[in-house]
Amino acid sequence: MIQTTKCIITCALFICLSGIVHAQDQTAAPSTTDSSLPESDTAIATRNALKFAESLTKANFYAEWDTYMNLSMASAIKYYGGKDGFKEHVVTIHYHNEPKTEEKPEKLQLLNLLNKEDTWQCVIEKVRESWDESRGKVKTFTYLLGESTDNGLTWKFVDASHNSLVNVIYIMPSVFGTLEIPEGKIVYVDEVAAQEAIQAEQAAKAAAAKKKPAVKKSTK
Repeated sequence: MIQTTKCIITCALFICLSGIVHAQDQTAAPSTTDSSLPESDTAIATRNALKFAESLTKANFYAEWDTYMNLSMASAIKYYGGKDGFKEHVVTIHYHNEPKTEEKPEKLQLLNLLNKEDTWQCVIEKVRESWDESRGKVKTFTYLLGESTDNGLTWKFVDASHNSLVNVIYIMPSVFGTLEIPEGKIVYVDEVAAQEAIQAEQAAKAAAAKKKPAVKKSTK
């Protein structure tokens, strides 16, 4: 009987120790996600496109024209007759829409990314937030066209907002025909919010009217 009890206790201890060792092994086991794995070509192209676009956007915001021109496509510079003509063009547009002191550089979002062999092209949305004294908060949506010819490592850009989309093919002859480029737009945020509030109120009234029971006429 005593030996049987000892066997039971020994077995129980063995099971407990096995469980602890197994738990430690599970904790020490490497993660299935290996952070040392190389990035995909798409991830590299995306990261670098946004990084170079941010540098271009800040160069325009802070009027750092040498940096801006270095990040612009050679075809765009050529389209405006060379460096002097191109610089005059972008400086004129900058001061025509000069950012106010309380503004920040535009926010960026990658919309489209395509590639053919080592050439990548993208469309990046820029959103400028500003204030209009008579109309309130304003969001201006414009777009950058980017191209990389070294498999997404370095990028050059054309600002589509400086021209009509019809002219883009002449400014950037290498643009992919399948690259979708949206039209720029200006949204007056406060006016849109007020209009949406009115529409919501009207919809609520219409819904309430439908639910209201019809008044039955009394019969004599």
